[in-house]
Amino acid sequence: MNIDDYISKQSEKIEAAIYDNVPNEPEYIYEMLREYLSRGGKRIRPILTLASSDSLDGRDEDALPYALAIEIFHNFTLIHDDIEDNSSVRRGKPTLHEQFGIPVAINSGDALYTVVWSTLLNANIPPEKFQGAMKLMVKAFSDVVDGQGTELEWYRTGKVDVSEEDYFQMAGGKTGSLIGVSCRMGAYATDASPEVQKAMQDFGEKVGLSFQIRDDVLNLIADPSKYKKEIGEDIKEGKRSLITLNLLRKLPEEQKNKVAEILKKPEKTEEDVQEVISLAKEHGAIDYANSISEMLAEEAKEFLTVIEDEKKKEVMLSLADYMVRREK
Repeated sequence: MNIDDYISKQSEKIEAAIYDNVPNEPEYIYEMLREYLSRGGKRIRPILTLASSDSLDGRDEDALPYALAIEIFHNFTLIHDDIEDNSSVRRGKPTLHEQFGIPVAINSGDALYTVVWSTLLNANIPPEKFQGAMKLMVKAFSDVVDGQGTELEWYRTGKVDVSEEDYFQMAGGKTGSLIGVSCRMGAYATDASPEVQKAMQDFGEKVGLSFQIRDDVLNLIADPSKYKKEIGEDIKEGKRSLITLNLLRKLPEEQKNKVAEILKKPEKTEEDVQEVISLAKEHGAIDYANSISEMLAEEAKEFLTVIEDEKKKEVMLSLADYMVRREK
């Protein structure tokens, strides 16, 4: 199958449904949010929800409310993350706080957060089913906040001696948990057994880590016209990625100290950014991150033995490959 065609088709379905759940009024609050959502994005989380449901013979209409709520939550976090990271570009356009100022952007994010819950409440999910879904989703949402909080604490304290174990725990919360629950909610919508739900969640969490590491790689080496974000932005933010952690471990003491100081600097020059990228390439840190991303994707696939239909399993396998080999 052509996975790009599959993603495009599912994205169209998700796009239309998202706008059905975002209010039109007050216009000065929701117009900017509708424009923000119209910028697209990968939509990989809701696509995984629908694909997970379908792989277990579920119906899209049962899984769609969960898919939409997760995607809307993800977009809410991006608005606030951009403020926290002082990012200037999101999906090829200025971030909301660059366009409208920080107070408006914060309130817009808050408004989008309310849409998460109204989307679910308006879906007429049976009460017992709704309660179970809330437990799963609130846990995942909390993990996202905890992961982001951990990363912000590293920035606040200037901590650069971060272990790979620390990194995986942080990224597992910030990225892996939401992709994990995306897959689990697809299984949950089909009334799959807890064991099957857990296997789908484990797949999502592993492939989510792979996805995050691939994103870190692309941030340094992607084609800017495809990536639609600033190349090297992670270095400007001082991000403790698997790449920078591996680089710090490999460098001689003097260079290590210099890179550490660059990461901790509040303002980085373009020369600073390019120096770190150059060193990451030279010392194989980017290649290392790519290899870990590919390894995690392969490990994730092992959880898909719970899918009996080989053709439907192939869709999930192809999505895993797409996430680790994408160019944007």
